Amino acid sequence: MKVRINNIECRFSQGRYKIVKWQPNHYYNKQEEYLADGWELDGGFFRRDNVSIQATMFNSPETCYTIAWLKYDADENCCDMETVGPRLLDLNINDRNDFFDVYQIAEDRIRKENKTIDE
Repeated sequence: MKVRINNIECRFSQGRYKIVKWQPNHYYNKQEEYLADGWELDGGFFRRDNVSIQATMFNSPETCYTIAWLKYDADENCCDMETVGPRLLDLNINDRNDFFDVYQIAEDRIRKENKTIDE
């Protein structure tokens, strides 16, 4: 299950549902710039001065970070939400509105998916 509205997405990943915020990836297609600036490619990482950047970070035009996790509660037939620090509060008003739209759609879908499993 995936639900995305603008920069906010809910998806199933690593055994649970998570809501993420997508943003432009400032590393995208900049491998040559980093190599020219003295970074070395070593074992799948760009390294310089005790800093490592995974080489795959340069492959995608977007990157995301987790805002919250959803866990289905079979006893209550609903999801419990756990947020990551103040990330939800840090969203701008448009992203916050999209977050709650995505959350509502995802909650409904997760409940329906699990209700049929529970029966």
